[in-house]
Amino acid sequence: MSTKTSFVDVLVVGAGPSGSMLAYSLLKAGVSCRIIDKKEAPVSRGHADALQPRVLEVLRSHGLIDKALKEGNKINTTSIWHPGQDGKIERVSRVPNITAPRGLYPFNLTNHQGAHEAIFTSEMPKYGAIVERPFAPTSLTIDEDRVDDVDAYPVMVEIQSLSDSDKRETIRAKYVVGADGAHSFVRKSLEIDNIGDHTDRCWGVIDFVPDTNFPDIRATSQVHSSTGFCLIVPREDDMVRLYIPLDETAQYRDPETKKVNVDAVNPDDLLDIARRAFEPYYMNAKQGYHWWTVYVVGQRVAQNFSVSNRVFLAGDACHTHSPKAGQGMNAGINDAHNLAWKLAYVIRKWADRRLLDTYEEERRQFALDLIHFDKKYVAMFESMAVSGTGIDPVIHSKAVQMFGLFKSGIGIHYADSMITRGHTQSAARNLTVGKRFPPEIILIARDDKVVQIHDILPSDTKFKMLIFTGDLYACGRKELVQSLANRLVEGRLNTERSYIGRDKIEMMPMMETFTIIKGHKGQVRYTDVPESLWTHWTKVFIDDVDITGEQGGKAYENFGIGPEGAVVIVRPDGYVGLVSTLYDAEAIFEYFRAWEIPMGTKTV
Repeated sequence: MSTKTSFVDVLVVGAGPSGSMLAYSLLKAGVSCRIIDKKEAPVSRGHADALQPRVLEVLRSHGLIDKALKEGNKINTTSIWHPGQDGKIERVSRVPNITAPRGLYPFNLTNHQGAHEAIFTSEMPKYGAIVERPFAPTSLTIDEDRVDDVDAYPVMVEIQSLSDSDKRETIRAKYVVGADGAHSFVRKSLEIDNIGDHTDRCWGVIDFVPDTNFPDIRATSQVHSSTGFCLIVPREDDMVRLYIPLDETAQYRDPETKKVNVDAVNPDDLLDIARRAFEPYYMNAKQGYHWWTVYVVGQRVAQNFSVSNRVFLAGDACHTHSPKAGQGMNAGINDAHNLAWKLAYVIRKWADRRLLDTYEEERRQFALDLIHFDKKYVAMFESMAVSGTGIDPVIHSKAVQMFGLFKSGIGIHYADSMITRGHTQSAARNLTVGKRFPPEIILIARDDKVVQIHDILPSDTKFKMLIFTGDLYACGRKELVQSLANRLVEGRLNTERSYIGRDKIEMMPMMETFTIIKGHKGQVRYTDVPESLWTHWTKVFIDDVDITGEQGGKAYENFGIGPEGAVVIVRPDGYVGLVSTLYDAEAIFEYFRAWEIPMGTKTV
């Protein structure tokens, strides 16, 4: 039987959260993209469930946050329970669930994995695509002789329908992304090793609507009792999820191998184990179980996240860890957020393919940091899970808050690279090059409208240049800003560029410029800013309080920018790429020169 052959810029294998996010982002950016998944239908219950604050900010940057907030469940509080003097559990602490500073969303958002995937997949038809199901790859090869040819389709993937044996296809792709889970076919085809630990430690998980008198059932609750440990995660539709350790449960351990017999576990037994930790409170599942599973704790990172910068891994395909910290899905979505704009730039021929090196540099180091964090986090839980083992409740509470910055995703910090240049950090002392640009309230200069600065940094594949002028009316300041504007015009950074979209030639600038003036309402005239620095009056702002006197006026202070001002380059994924002075336009050009393909240059 003949197999048809088709061509596509990017093939995404796997429609979980990371694959769906990546395909959506590429389609939105005008990239030719297909996504396949071996499941016949999307996940409808269970699996990964909690979105962390940084991912919520990413959803906001894509205009997708409202749907997520409407359907999900917010978790605001973590409650900590320990045995009292009578041996029965009592609450010892109740702390904010998110302790990371300066986040837009001080909560987790829980829902079943399929609902999170649908945030992205429901948008795909707008761009002429859907998840193609049920298809699985059967072979993957790379033509190494053509990987450096930017116009070539050097990756060949054979796919097979799992519902119709006659449906086969050969897909020739410029790039392939394996987002196909912990048992990734793509990773195995590339013979990439997974490095790390695969333990014998097991936890059971059950999702159900509880019948209980436990008072903190709608808070994330860590219950440490004299008979065991249990973790509660509130879910949508009045459900909760319980995490229950099985390592100390003799009835499931093989006396010879000492391993947990996973096949012997059932959800009723899991709930019975949990009940012992909740005494004197009752906990029943009168409506049955929505979903349940048993998992083995494993903490592994792929040796490589890419091969020849033509095939990439994302999500569980390149890093696995315990689910208790709520990082798996979030890490995968952030992988996709990091990779999407870089693929788009290279496919548009706006960037040298070396830009793709930074995906592995940034995301693999993050994955290693995540494994280090996860081991400490899991160790805390497991020390409490062992019957009779004590842990100081004060230490427990402090540990929960200490982990908050990393758990939230707000603490992600990318090292120096061709797109993260931290050598002039001092111009904005409180901004960290390599971290996401923090939220702040500013005002539109013309009409004093309140604006969240994150909302001028959408995920539209453009770099953003934020020019903090200082006091525009101070001696010599207008002339300095005008000089910078002239140099930027000469450098053509704001000039529209062409690229081939899915079905036509598109035009857009690679960078968008905004000006933030240190001044007061009614005194600043937006027209005093050189016109080349703004294409519309809504792009000139002032750092001042709003008409109520309650919001704004702290951007310069919070960012650590003095009266001399600063220039901040924000990457398309929202991370600070460069901080410079208004005097040093050459630093800005050098930043882009390291990886950019100038307009009019033919790519070979």
